[in-house]
Amino acid sequence: MYRKLVLLLAAIAIPLPGSGDGTLDRATLRGVMAVNVVVDPVTAEIEKEGATADALRSRLEQKLRDGGVQVDADAVEFVGLRLTSVRAARGPIAISANVAFYQPVTLVRDRSAKTTTKTWEVDSIMLAESKQVYRACMDSVDELADRFVTAYRSVKAKDDGTNGDRQK
Repeated sequence: MYRKLVLLLAAIAIPLPGSGDGTLDRATLRGVMAVNVVVDPVTAEIEKEGATADALRSRLEQKLRDGGVQVDADAVEFVGLRLTSVRAARGPIAISANVAFYQPVTLVRDRSAKTTTKTWEVDSIMLAESKQVYRACMDSVDELADRFVTAYRSVKAKDDGTNGDRQK
């Protein structure tokens, strides 16, 4: 029974609701024309199973492009991906995936204070046996990228007066 549960959880990412995808969070995406993509360094445990930072970046960039989000390496605003993992001596690896949107902000009380911060984010947590780590990571990136695209398109539709569907 334990193995079946682990395999089931390895095959799907468990989204955490309310992780920064509310109306106000989505409103911070309004007016964004293009995004850069940044992937934090990946732990050796995840990387040795083939889920390298480059593979994850390529997957995330492609999902964003497929969803109608322009990807531009020179854009100041960026979508960041962070994977963290933990594993006991034996057993499955627990992996947390986070996709967040970062952009420059200026403090209202001090206009000279400028920084970059995340204004939108979603997470997922999964368990995966070693042989399933790559697939679990890629599936999680797909799901989280789709959630970003949905949020992005929801405010873009309001900006351009469409229902959010891309023109074909």
